[in-house]
Parts: sequence; C-alpha cells; structure tokens
Amino acid sequence: MREQRSLRIHRVAAATSPLLRERNGRGNRRSDPWFRDRWVGPVCGELLISRKSAIRHTHAFFGLFAAFAAACTPLYTSDSYINSTSKAQDLYISRLSSESVAVLGVIAPANLQGLGPSVSLALVDALTKAQPPVRAIPVYEAVSIINEHGLAQKYVDLISDFGSRGILELQLLRPIGSELGSHYLLLPGLAEFDQTIMDKYDLLGVKLVRTRVTTLRLWLQLWDTQTGRILWESAGELTAATALLSAKRTVPLEKLAQELWLEMIQEDLLEGRTETRLFRRIRE
Repeated sequence: MREQRSLRIHRVAAATSPLLRERNGRGNRRSDPWFRDRWVGPVCGELLISRKSAIRHTHAFFGLFAAFAAACTPLYTSDSYINSTSKAQDLYISRLSSESVAVLGVIAPANLQGLGPSVSLALVDALTKAQPPVRAIPVYEAVSIINEHGLAQKYVDLISDFGSRGILELQLLRPIGSELGSHYLLLPGLAEFDQTIMDKYDLLGVKLVRTRVTTLRLWLQLWDTQTGRILWESAGELTAATALLSAKRTVPLEKLAQELWLEMIQEDLLEGRTETRLFRRIRE
C-alpha cells in the first residue's frame, strides 16, 4: 500500500511539474505563467519580428521593382487609326506648302470646348513639323485679323452655322479668306477626350503598375475659301497607355494631339493615303 501510494504521489507530482508538462505536452500551457514567459513570449516575439521584417523586405523589393520598371518602361505607347478621303483634283500640295493656311477655332462639344486652345496649338506645331512644312496662320492671329477688319459677326455666323448645319457658307467664307490672304482654310474638330485609370497588378496590397488609358478623337477638314468646296477630310483616333510609375510620367494632351495631327497631315494629306494605322513606343 505504501509503495502504491508513493507511486501515485509521484505520478501526481509529475503531472503538475512544469518541466514535464513542457516536454510531454500536458496541462494548460496558455494559463501557465512559467511556460508563457519562458517559451510563448520569445517565440511569438520572434514570429512577430519575422513577419514585420518580411513585410519590410517585401515593400523594399516591390519598391526596387517599381524603380526598375520605371527605367525600362516607355513613357507611353500609342495606337492610332486614321481614315481620310482622297484629295480633290484641284488641290495642289506645292501651293498648299507655299501659301499660308488659316486655322479656324476648334469645333468641339460644350464639355470639351475648354480644350480647344491646346488642340489648336498642337495642330499648328504639327503643320510646321510636316515635310514639306505647311505655313499656318494660328487661330489667335486669324481671329485678330478678322476682328480688325470688322468681320467678327461673319466669323461668329460662319462657325455657328457649321455647328447647326455642318457647312461653311460661301458668302461668309469668301470674305474671311480674302482678308486672311488664305486660299486654303483648315477647320479642326475635337470629338472625344477621355482618360481612365486602370490598376493592372495588385499583390500584397502593393500596386505595381497603375496605367492611364487616354482616348483622343480628332477630325480635320480642308476648305477652299474661294469656291466653298471641301478639298480633303480626315478623322483619327489615338489610344495611349501610360504607366504611372512616378509623378513625372504624365503625357499632356498637346503632345498626344500633335502626334495624331502630324500623322493625319503627313501620312494622308501630303502623301495621299486614305487609311493609316500606327503603333508607337515613346520613351523619355
């Protein structure tokens, strides 16, 4: 009996021993302060430190990846499509490049009229960069000449009539062309300008690439100011994708408009094509 009792006491003592509970996995470890202070605290602390370190290393890796991508990724890529009419038989490129061509104000919907000056200046720049270059009378200069010669109302009526009827009336067009000294006149139009932000990658809460997709639609008409005929017409669409890896990687509207205008003028007006499709990668 004494041996059995002693053995029972030994077993009870063994069951309550922290060291044996640690080794054999017995007892409530979470409620044991000795086990928590000796084992749980250090282990959880190491796990917490390891997790924070992993997060820091992950963010650092993706930061380096973004910097590397910014250096290797082009500023933007563009895809443009242009459809044009054939040039009229009485349109002579030699005369077009030797005389001054007046540029009227941009025709645009009410919500896009504020973009008119930027698009108009881009057109003038594109005309000067064409081969052969086309000498243009900018809108601000043309409007000043028209106003100085008392033709402001005729100009307003000319533009408003086009907005409602889609035609430049000859009785209004001819005196304006004569005062400007331009046999040819360009009428530009802005049909659409839209921008959308797209997140292409999202890993562990870190956006690797954010892309701005820009869609620009323009049209252009070449008029004969003495006969009232449309000598050439073109419409173009450009879609550009820009990876926003830094604050500097922003492509202004003027640059995109100038690119599309130049393709319309060079490829279709001067070289006589009726359909053009171009894909570009522009780097900084």
